[in-house]
Amino acid sequence: MNRSAEFPVAIQVPDYLCRRVVDALLREDVRGCLSRGEIHADPRALPCVDLLSPMLAAGHWMRLRLQDDTELWLAVEPCRYMQPWRLRMLPALAVEDGAVTPLYALEEVLERFRRGLDGEEFTQHEAFAAECRTAAEHGRLCDHERRRLFAALARGEAAEPTAAWPAWARSLLRHERLAAFHDHPYYPTARAKLGFSPADLAAYTPEFQPRFALRWVAVPQSLYHGSTPPADLPWPSFADVGLPDALSDEHVLVPVHPRLWDADLDLMLREQGLHDAVRRAPLPWLEVTPTLSVRTVAPLAAPQWHLKVPLTMRTLGARNLRTIKPSTITDGALVQGLLAQVARDLPGVAGRLLLTDETFGAHVAGQTFLGFILRRYPDGLGDCDIAPVAALAAAAPDGRLVIENLADRCYGGDVLALFNDYLDLTVALHLGLWLRAGIALESNQQNSLVVLSEAAPRVRLLLKDNDAPRIHGRFLAQHHPSLAPRVDALRDRRIVVDEELPLAQMFTTITLQLNIAVLVEALADAGRAERQVLYGRVRASIARELDAIAADGFDTALARRLLLEDEQLYLKYLLRAASLESKARTGASDVNKFYGKTAPNFLGQS
Repeated sequence: MNRSAEFPVAIQVPDYLCRRVVDALLREDVRGCLSRGEIHADPRALPCVDLLSPMLAAGHWMRLRLQDDTELWLAVEPCRYMQPWRLRMLPALAVEDGAVTPLYALEEVLERFRRGLDGEEFTQHEAFAAECRTAAEHGRLCDHERRRLFAALARGEAAEPTAAWPAWARSLLRHERLAAFHDHPYYPTARAKLGFSPADLAAYTPEFQPRFALRWVAVPQSLYHGSTPPADLPWPSFADVGLPDALSDEHVLVPVHPRLWDADLDLMLREQGLHDAVRRAPLPWLEVTPTLSVRTVAPLAAPQWHLKVPLTMRTLGARNLRTIKPSTITDGALVQGLLAQVARDLPGVAGRLLLTDETFGAHVAGQTFLGFILRRYPDGLGDCDIAPVAALAAAAPDGRLVIENLADRCYGGDVLALFNDYLDLTVALHLGLWLRAGIALESNQQNSLVVLSEAAPRVRLLLKDNDAPRIHGRFLAQHHPSLAPRVDALRDRRIVVDEELPLAQMFTTITLQLNIAVLVEALADAGRAERQVLYGRVRASIARELDAIAADGFDTALARRLLLEDEQLYLKYLLRAASLESKARTGASDVNKFYGKTAPNFLGQS
């Protein structure tokens, strides 16, 4: 066999992004890695084995046939968390027309991965390679800012946005910033904010915690669909934004993110025939700071309110454009109201679930780029510590995990007691919603908040932004008939399903994998407990809750089988659905809800 290069003796540990990307390709069975890839444990099967270092050759290799004359060999190792195989080391080996080439760079691996593709799919894989480059650039900038911030905090020089904010609001903003520095557990290029330049990162993202003022447009009342902003939220007059007060007779002011204002607003208005109807205000008004979601901002003068506005930015995939669908404005409020009703009767949950008020919002002429959602946080949070679940496994400035810092303040340093209380409440809430009411929430790490205090109950959950659940309509109507009209009023009919499986898939991929397993892995990596012990604790909590629900007469058979008995769990194929494959190929109506069942069940008893 020909050799295109001499192989170096030294092996290479994959860099951070390369490992994340290749592991995601393996996890999501891209190009049939799992379903068609061949695993070899005998080094003699390798091409050019005599040129490989013994450490590289000895171990498992995955052989992927990309087309007739191209193979890719990846050094892999067994894994129990989210995927059966993960990248072990580099180089990978490309076999093309009889020649063997060692691959050390992510770009080289991705180029081989798109060999044999054509048309739209080839273009999507090329675009993903560009997304990887953006993720690397944005990641470096944000990591530099994190180091700068932590050094400033160590010197006592870092200032919060305002000392006048209540303690809970300062805590939330601080923890959202720490969560922003922490990468998404499963989407490999989450660092990439597609559409944002480096200057945009510094100007508008939570990692840099800037302050900026919103822009405003005057919209004819005939095009405005929604509610009037509440009295306790600062809202400008027409004079405040440099427009004649006379316009207020027939127009309404709508906020616009300054990034959208500067980059895309004119083009979008022209494309939708709104350029002459919508009038730009000359002056900015309402100073804000970004939250974890980037497009949601916190007014500095009213931290109890968060304001969500559209952005032409894509995160977690090239198809995840962060605008606002009109349906989400009403559906989010409907679901929050539904949850408030159902949660009152859930054992172990009553009094421990808080919800934001999302009844205020509006859109302009059905467009996704002009509109807003207002989110009010509940009263009585006082001196509580609040953190998104996404922050719990993040690094704190002292080098420990955020959950360890929170345990110091509210649990006397007992981080496992905090984890256990959080786990049991999370399981009781989400299994209860699924099996007692037919509701599964897409309450991911960003939209689920932990509320901690020294007084009982020490742990509560605060949920927001629940506009994309799955609801088993017939089941809910049967067990909660008074709530059926709320389901009938939902505008996005994808929410309503006629079987239980979509609820199981959402519980598994959001609650179990994102909100629980990620924390288990972080605590194990930090040496707080053995993985088997922590996963045993998760299994016991789920089993106990399933027993209680079954004792009340509800069917738990599917949940018990999928969570505790099956060898594999569902997982979300977000990379494929959101970046690499078209909807026509995946068949997914929602890029955030495309599933495979290839994850080893970490709750298994073996």
